[in-house]
Amino acid sequence: MNRANTFPSRTLSLGNDNGYATVTSVGIIAAVTSLLLVVAAVGAQVIARHEAQVAADMAAIAGAWAHATGEDACAAAGEIAAANDAQLDNCREEDRDVIVTASVRGKEASAKAGPI
Repeated sequence: MNRANTFPSRTLSLGNDNGYATVTSVGIIAAVTSLLLVVAAVGAQVIARHEAQVAADMAAIAGAWAHATGEDACAAAGEIAAANDAQLDNCREEDRDVIVTASVRGKEASAKAGPI
């Protein structure tokens, strides 16, 4: 008599593994997509901040030039800010300098320009 055949074999079955790779792939794709969305949102905010700074710098230079030639500094600064798709939030003249604050998509930047 063969003893190996007298006792029934019991193995632990964990179930069917079909579809495991699909579920894992979906999870990885969702995680990567979420990460890319966060990076894109942060990148958009950084770009808006830089655009606001460029608009403020250009508006301040235009305002300083207008002020030096006897024209309305804040009107010139406003035109240049608008041309840069920015909103001129504040403009003032101090002595011979022009100080402006511009915003793009909620991000603000300030600049000061005057004679050298």
